[in-house]
Order: sequence, then C-alpha cells, then structure tokens
Amino acid sequence: MKNKILYLVSEDWYFLSHRLKLALSAKKKGYQINLLCRDTGKFEEIQKYGINCYNIDWDRRVLSPFTIIKNVRCIRNIIFKVQPNIVHFISLLPILLGMISLFFNRKIKIIVTITGLGTIFIKKSLIMNSIRLLIQIFLIISFKRKNISVIVQNKDDELFCIKKLLCSKNKVFLIRGSGINIFHHIFIKEPNHPPVVLAFVGRLLEDKGLKILIEAFELALKNNSNLKLLIAGSIDKYNPSAITKAYLNKTLHNKKIEWLKEIKDVREIWKKAHIAVLPSRREGLPMSLMEAAASGRAIISTDVPGCREIAINKVNAILVPTDNVIELSRAIIYLSLNHEIRKKYGFKSREIVESDMSEDKVIHNTLSIY
Repeated sequence: MKNKILYLVSEDWYFLSHRLKLALSAKKKGYQINLLCRDTGKFEEIQKYGINCYNIDWDRRVLSPFTIIKNVRCIRNIIFKVQPNIVHFISLLPILLGMISLFFNRKIKIIVTITGLGTIFIKKSLIMNSIRLLIQIFLIISFKRKNISVIVQNKDDELFCIKKLLCSKNKVFLIRGSGINIFHHIFIKEPNHPPVVLAFVGRLLEDKGLKILIEAFELALKNNSNLKLLIAGSIDKYNPSAITKAYLNKTLHNKKIEWLKEIKDVREIWKKAHIAVLPSRREGLPMSLMEAAASGRAIISTDVPGCREIAINKVNAILVPTDNVIELSRAIIYLSLNHEIRKKYGFKSREIVESDMSEDKVIHNTLSIY
C-alpha cells in the first residue's frame, strides 16, 4: 500500500501557486497525494494531476467556538477517510485546527510549516494579546510531541519556535520559502525609463502595507513626477486585513497608479518594472520578492521577519520601518533617481535567490523530512 500525504492549506489557489510542485515531487517518490482546503473553483485543475481533493468550508475571518468545532470535525473526518501516514499543515490556521484534530493521535507523522505568524501576531490590543497567549501555550504543548517536525521560512521564526515555543532544536528545520524556479524566472534587463515603474505583487491587504505604499507613492510623486505604480493581485475577502474595493476604486483616480488584478505570468510585471515594493508588517518568506529578485530587481521593503531574508539593506534593497510613510517615500525617490544603484542591487538580488532559495533545494530538503 502506498504511503499517503494529506496537505491542509487555506485555499486551493495557494496550493497551486506555492505547494503543487512539492506535492508532485512527493508523488514521483511514490506517495499518494491528498489535499484538504477551501474550494474556490480550482479543484478540477488540481485533480488533473492525480491529487485527491477535499473541501473544508471555512472562513479565516471568523473563529468562534462553533466554527472551530465544525472545522475540527471536518478535518478529523477526512483524516479518518484518507488514513494518511503524513499530514502537512501549512500556515497558522491550518496548523492550529489540524493540531487540535490530532491532539490525541501519536501515530501519524505531523509536519507543520509556519509561513509567517499572521494578523493575530501583528495587531496589538488586549484581546489580541490574550489570543496570542492562548495560541502560544497550545503550540508549546503541541510541539512537544515526538511525531512532529516544524518547518520555518526565516531565522526570526526559527528563533521564535525555539525560544518562545520551547521547541527542541532538532525538530525545527529552516527551509527558505516555497522555492523558486530559477530557470523559469530568469534575469531580465531593466526596461527603459522614464517613467520609473514600481510594482507591488501580492494579496491586497493592509498587513502587506498597501495603503502605506499608496500614501508614500503619492508623496514621492511631488518630488519626482516620472513615477508609476503597478499593483498586481486580488482582494482576499477572507482575510481580516483585506483592502476594500471602494478604497481601491478611489485610489485609481490617480492615473499614475494602475491595478492589474491577477496576473497569470508574473514575469510580465518584472519586464515592465524597475523596483519591487513590499512594505509588509510580517512575512514567512514572500514569494513575490523572490520572483522579483530572481528577475534582477532592486527591492524596497520593511525591516521585518521574512522580508529581510530576501531584501538585505544596502545590498540589494532599502529597508524601511513598518508603517512609515515618510521613510518609504524617501526610499522610492532615492532608488527612482539612482539607476546605477538599482542596477547593482538587481545583480545582487539574483545572486541571493540562487544561493539557497531555488525550488530544487527547497523540495529536496522538504522531502528529506518526509
């Protein structure tokens, strides 16, 4: 009988963009692949690869006792049906609900991938502090299990697991992101300028710093009118920090800002753009910046976990404080006016990606844990 893997992720589109190649590599090794996530209409595409898909109808904005019980029951039922040898929980909500579902199970091999700590660990309030404490206690207890391995994507989260979650060092594996195909994402020469084009690629969230970016960009325009901002991505309506359509429509009155919605081939963005911008509040290791770096683009980002793994200050990027419109605007002006610096940063970006973020290395290291 084949060994079976069950992946638990948030949505089907995420699995396609971030985990499909890992799953197909495991399939080549002889594993039967099963996927449990929200079906947003892409199950048919995934099933063509010979992957069994199961729907969980959850809403990441709502975490009431009722919805937790309902989702845990769903996960338990699918685990009972599939009978996997390995379960791989990816991102915070799947980890929490998946660990509750297997709390008394000591036979199934559990792998969790922390892709960043999300809104709950970003927002500061009395309620959020209490929720964080409860989550931390639960994870401390859960990560003591002998049958668990923890994958993190950056050094900050590695330290968090060891120091704050009291996780044994031999259970924590640092694997840098989801990996990137460095032969698909090749170095692209900068396009002609002016204008100097900045690009934001990702989900349209406040936690990604999109509102701050738009404010900083409009401020930068007062000093350099030869700028343009491209925004590529969709509104993630199930995320509590989602940008509203009304806000976006209001923003688009500025003719220097263009919303491209979802792009099938992100390489088309980097053919047009000179600078990648992601002023996020926290990340695991952002795929958008890895793709930009592989394409040879200079980066402007925030000095936060995840971002500083790929965006290294004064090497291939300018890092600014979180939610700081003034400093972000200054960084935009500086890089837009300094072609040689952008060129130098672009070459360094490509070198960083080639070092240990290639898709082959990430997949090999993950399969070794399986």
